[in-house]
Amino acid sequence: MKWNAARAVSAMLALVLTAALAGEAHASCGKSQRIAHDDADCLDAGWDNSTDWASTGKVWARNLCPEHGTVVAKVDIEGGNDKTWYLHDGEKKSAGTNVLNTREVSCCSDLSDLCNESELNDSGCRDRFKTSSADQTCVDISAGFTGSSQCEITAECIRSAGNYRSTSITAEFREVKDLSNCNGDLKVGECD
Repeated sequence: MKWNAARAVSAMLALVLTAALAGEAHASCGKSQRIAHDDADCLDAGWDNSTDWASTGKVWARNLCPEHGTVVAKVDIEGGNDKTWYLHDGEKKSAGTNVLNTREVSCCSDLSDLCNESELNDSGCRDRFKTSSADQTCVDISAGFTGSSQCEITAECIRSAGNYRSTSITAEFREVKDLSNCNGDLKVGECD
């Protein structure tokens, strides 16, 4: 009997660990979500892999679109632990890399509010809405970029009674991913 209980506890711990790691992997800026800094117009970055044995390498990055939100930069360190920097403003962030070389600095498309200003359009607003929890409970969705970093979202969203309600909201581009369906009304953030 003790053996079965131990196996059950082990299985439960394995499930919890698997779920935790899966969530971590989703928000980890995997290789498929990385946009090289040269291809991301909201990220400016550079590095110096010094070949002088007495000096250390340096890497830096800066958010060029702070008015649109946070840019998350992944610093790929050869043979070492990568760095993940959340760049909220236009200030340059820098660090030493000791004797290790920097391979690349990339914009994390899954974690950043924006990597390229070219995303600021109707399609970008719609794509952003698809990542929100509201997308799962709304139909007939239209999205338009209204300028000034704002999206206008119009949809038919399900209510607790099972019927749909026509609703719309104008939200900052960076907030669209945080939209919730609150009993037929779209709202930024969690429902009250």
